Amino acid sequence: MASLLRYAVYRVLLAIPTLIILLTVVFFILRVIPGNPIVAMVGMKAPPEYVEQLIKEAGLDKPLPVQYVEYMAQVFTGNLGRSLIFGRREVAAEIMDRLPATVELAVSAFVVSVLLGHVFGFLAARYGGRVDAGARLYAMVSYVLFIPFIGLALQLVFAVWLGWFPVAGRITPGLEPPRITGMYLLDSLLAGRLDSFIDALSHIVLPSVTLGLVLSGVFVRLIRNNMVKTLGEDFISAYRAMGFSERAVLWKAYRVAIVPTVTMMGLQLALLLQGAVLTETTFSWPGLGTLLLERIQYLDYTTVQGAVVVFVIIVVVLNVAADLINAVLDPRVRRGL
Repeated sequence: MASLLRYAVYRVLLAIPTLIILLTVVFFILRVIPGNPIVAMVGMKAPPEYVEQLIKEAGLDKPLPVQYVEYMAQVFTGNLGRSLIFGRREVAAEIMDRLPATVELAVSAFVVSVLLGHVFGFLAARYGGRVDAGARLYAMVSYVLFIPFIGLALQLVFAVWLGWFPVAGRITPGLEPPRITGMYLLDSLLAGRLDSFIDALSHIVLPSVTLGLVLSGVFVRLIRNNMVKTLGEDFISAYRAMGFSERAVLWKAYRVAIVPTVTMMGLQLALLLQGAVLTETTFSWPGLGTLLLERIQYLDYTTVQGAVVVFVIIVVVLNVAADLINAVLDPRVRRGL
């Protein structure tokens, strides 16, 4: 247990330089982009004296090194600052308003990708032949799918032509459940609102299938390759010689085969959070991805930087959690620790 804790601390400490580098790159890139967030907020016809006053209040009149040091000091004391536009609202508050929607979409898409990947990977290893060829073809095609394209195709077929699901949005206006966690599916269940749950579920189906479909190919290849390798091991032959049923043998092989995929699951969940940017834009999903794109257009430096901080922290936490779960499942990793 102590070794696992030391390992977790070590991984978190390694992530700090990554966070600093990313924040530094984003900080200077945003300020190199032509334009001024204050002018974007008040318009080109605003009095120059008023514009200068707002620039001074926002601290944008200071030299870049001074702005950089002040911002980094704020970040590492837990202060993400205030939006340069939209009423100077706290960045942390804006992010917390949008983050639950992104987490809900990412988790739903993760479930879809894992289910598709494990089922197709298992069937490919179990039956081989055409089933195996079909599963590998699916893995290759799904991996190169462009999210906006597949999202628009699903919208056209299942929302416009068939009318089975809503075209976009997160829930029908007026059916929002009481805000508890900010995730409509969970809040609907906690509040006992079955109508809200069904409506929110119908809205999330197409976005989660779009994102999960694109990332499921990785799991298909991993499960298929690990299963094929495991089924050729000596201990599998020993189980068969001992009279175990084929179902029991396959289950034991599957349990061994999924261990190396745990780390990849953590990485994929982190990628889902980043891939949600394109999915949210396609389906008008009011999450952190749409907030990020919106504020990039307005050159809202502090909000963009705050969103990057949150994404990095989530990725680090998921990676560390995946490594720790892998260490718990695999004794060889624990011995290495």
